[in-house]
Amino acid sequence: MAEIRARGIIIKQSDYGEGHRMLSIFTEEYGIIKAVSYGVKKAKSKAAASSQFLCYADFDLYKGANKDVMTVNSIDTIDGFYPLSEDIKKLSLCVYLSDITYSILGMNNPDARILHILLNSIYALAYRNENIAKVKAVYEMKLMCVGGYMPSVHECASCGSGKVFAFDLLKGGMVCRDCGGKYLVKMDKNLYRAIDYITSCEDKKMLSFNASEELIKSLGSLTEQYIALQMDQRYASLDYYKAMLEM
Repeated sequence: MAEIRARGIIIKQSDYGEGHRMLSIFTEEYGIIKAVSYGVKKAKSKAAASSQFLCYADFDLYKGANKDVMTVNSIDTIDGFYPLSEDIKKLSLCVYLSDITYSILGMNNPDARILHILLNSIYALAYRNENIAKVKAVYEMKLMCVGGYMPSVHECASCGSGKVFAFDLLKGGMVCRDCGGKYLVKMDKNLYRAIDYITSCEDKKMLSFNASEELIKSLGSLTEQYIALQMDQRYASLDYYKAMLEM
C-alpha cells in the first residue's frame, strides 16, 4: 500500500456505483492508470469539476490492495481545457484521440512523448485557431509513428526499392508497383510531402505546415484508415465525431 503523486490528464470517465466516478488517467510516470474518485457526483463535492474528462492535473492517489484500481485522494487542476466543453465537434474529436491513444498504449505503459503530443493537440484545439481536421490527421499519423507503427516513406515497405508510388495501408508505408497490395492510397506530391513532414518533424512542430482543405481531407482519410487497419479496430468515437461534423 502506498500514496503516489502523478501529473496526468483524464482521458476516460464513467459512473462507478452511486455517486462515484471511474477515471482513466494518462500519467507521465505510470502510463494510463485507473482510479476511483469517490463521492464526486454528490451535490456538494468539491472534486466534481476536477474529475472531468480532459482535466490536466496533479493527482494524489492511494494504491491499496487492488493494484489495478487506485483511489483519488485529491486533484490539483492545472488546466481543464474548458473551451472544448463549449464545442461538441472538438470535444468529440478529443474522445476519439483518447480512444486511439488507449489502443496504442494499453494500461500501465509510460510514454512521455505520446502524452506530450496528445497534450499539444488538445491545447491546439482549445486555444489556437487550428483546423480541427488537420489536428486529427496529424495526431493520428504522429501517434502511429511514436507508438511503433512508423510507416516507410522513402522506400518500399516490402522490398526496399526507392521507386515508390502509393501508400499501402496494410503493409505500413510506401510501396513500389511490384509490391503494392489491395489497400493502396495513390500519392500526389502534396500528400507525400505532408506525410514526409509529419513523420520526420520535431513533435512540437507537427502542426507547423500549410495545407489546403483538399489536402487535409486526403490526409485524414489515409491516417484514419491506417490506424483502423493496423489496429484491426473500428472506433465508435470516430463515427460519433463524424456525425457531429454533419450537424
